[in-house]
Amino acid sequence: YLEGVDVTAKKIEKSALSNTPLQIVTQEQLAALPTLNVSDVLKFFSGIVVKDYGGVGGLKTVSVRGLGAQHTAVAFNGIALSDCQTGQIDLGKISLENVETIALNSGQPDDIFLPARLFASASVLNVSTQKPIFKLKKPINICAGVTAGSFGLAIPYLLIENQLKKKSTPDGWSMASSVSVEYLTSKGNYPFVLEYGGDEDSTSHERRKNSDVRTVRGEANLFTTFGEKHEIDVKFFYYNAERGLPGATIFYSTTPTQRLWNENCFGQLHYKFSINPKLSYQANAKFNYSYTRYLDPDYLNQSGELDNRYIQREYYISNTLLYNVCKKLSFSLSNDLFFNDMDANLIQFAEPKRFTGLTLLAGQFTTDYVKITATLLHTFVQNWVSIGTPGANANKFTPSVSISVKPFKQELFRIRAFYKNIFRMPTFNDLYYQAVGNADLKPETANQIDVGMTYEKYWHQHKFHFTVTGDFYFNRVSNKIVAIPSKNLFIWSMINYGRVDITGTDVNLDLSYRFMKKYEIRTFGSYSFQRSWDMTEVNSKTYKNQIPYTPLHSGSAGLVVTTPWVSVFYTILISGERFTLGQNIPQNRLEPYTDQSIAIGNDFKLKKISFGIKLEMLNLADRQYEIIKNFPMQGRSFRIKLNFLW
Repeated sequence: YLEGVDVTAKKIEKSALSNTPLQIVTQEQLAALPTLNVSDVLKFFSGIVVKDYGGVGGLKTVSVRGLGAQHTAVAFNGIALSDCQTGQIDLGKISLENVETIALNSGQPDDIFLPARLFASASVLNVSTQKPIFKLKKPINICAGVTAGSFGLAIPYLLIENQLKKKSTPDGWSMASSVSVEYLTSKGNYPFVLEYGGDEDSTSHERRKNSDVRTVRGEANLFTTFGEKHEIDVKFFYYNAERGLPGATIFYSTTPTQRLWNENCFGQLHYKFSINPKLSYQANAKFNYSYTRYLDPDYLNQSGELDNRYIQREYYISNTLLYNVCKKLSFSLSNDLFFNDMDANLIQFAEPKRFTGLTLLAGQFTTDYVKITATLLHTFVQNWVSIGTPGANANKFTPSVSISVKPFKQELFRIRAFYKNIFRMPTFNDLYYQAVGNADLKPETANQIDVGMTYEKYWHQHKFHFTVTGDFYFNRVSNKIVAIPSKNLFIWSMINYGRVDITGTDVNLDLSYRFMKKYEIRTFGSYSFQRSWDMTEVNSKTYKNQIPYTPLHSGSAGLVVTTPWVSVFYTILISGERFTLGQNIPQNRLEPYTDQSIAIGNDFKLKKISFGIKLEMLNLADRQYEIIKNFPMQGRSFRIKLNFLW
């Protein structure tokens, strides 16, 4: 057995081969985008509405194909993140450092060897971190970097990877670790124009107040393999944030003073055992703790302030078996069990608890010309409360089926379609939040239908590459629960639409040409048409009106030019008009917007040290726009990124 380089590689599934719409951004492609966190990346995906409350510290959630953030599962290395209080994950807290891929499946993943929980949502966003790769006789990697920018932005970052044990024989074992820490601080006091009325009324130039943010994020990973059959990955994650809540920019409003603290930590374990060529097993376990504190020092009550504190916990375990009957046919059986509870310092708080059991049976048939996947998910939910009435329980089966056909032997052209029925339970806030919660809420049910095509082409010895995907879809949501911010991004009011019909089209293009080895030109773009109509009551003023904050047309595009000396990046985001409330009248209209960014940078190597520099100009046209009404986005700003790898 010859000693060499331990190479850890992960299969990256191409979007053109997936039964369900799949959008992927790799580590190399991330470098071309003007992004700080996962939510920035998703703005370049089709079919996506990112609700961004402005600035580095603003809340950032994602809605896929009009279904709402609660219908999107967000996973870290294949294990779902959770928030039983709101049902939505703040994507702003997920850093892009050390990320290998970001993949979004509309519908569900193509891989059936996954936990049942990833099939229990209408779409799945998976963030995969990179495993360490070591060179011969170099058992340690150190990566350090710093990002600095306008309005007091500073983000130092450090990653250390260690090769603790190198595999010496094919049946031997190996162990590697990685530890990373990131600190973020920003004043967030960017300027904006406050309009006092219509277009002909006066305006004033203001600065965002109480929008400072400070976060600390740390990760520790341990990767172990035993021979060729056993694999154990352990992750610990810690996140702590304090931020001001700048509030809505309303005329005559006083300076906001509300503050928000978040603390989140979890530990997760993944074990995979390749028993034999036909049978594989994996287990996952996780404990999650989350703390939230909201302080309003000017609240008008007897104590003169509002100081709410919430704690939520989750205990999770998953087991999955994969059986390959033959090369073309495989089945999987997965069972996930998790328990959630929540405490608060509120009087007469319900102290809710929830047990959820998910069991998934899946089958997949694959040939060179056709791939068929079918799943049946059973969901069991039991609710308890210490005070008041608990939410309704659930005991339900939900099916899905998908198919892709490759009609031509020589062409990478596929036709695909899928159907999925799924539902989401009301969150703890939906059920029990003071003066807003409703224990009688029914689960939101979604039926999804999609028909699309993919085409991929290579020319000139793979120097020229072209990919296009296009999908038409129809979603019907029954008993839809919609949360809309009222006073600020922490206080919500609930609106139940009953039924929403969503019809749309997603198109993605990617074209690249590589020449002379180190020269490349790449352009990419996406377009979405999404008609999301309230179909609850024929006589209602909102009947056949677009639901709030959903543009009819949106898209993005980018251009990347790479040379040995410098790389140049240009991107643009485009969004059509939106409406802040269910009634589509001029008073509720938000203007369309475009957001353009440009960057220049390159990576260099000096002996054993690699270093890179990147300069970015964001919103270069200095356009003032709002994604959420009265929460202005940042105007023109600048960032510089430096990183070193040893």
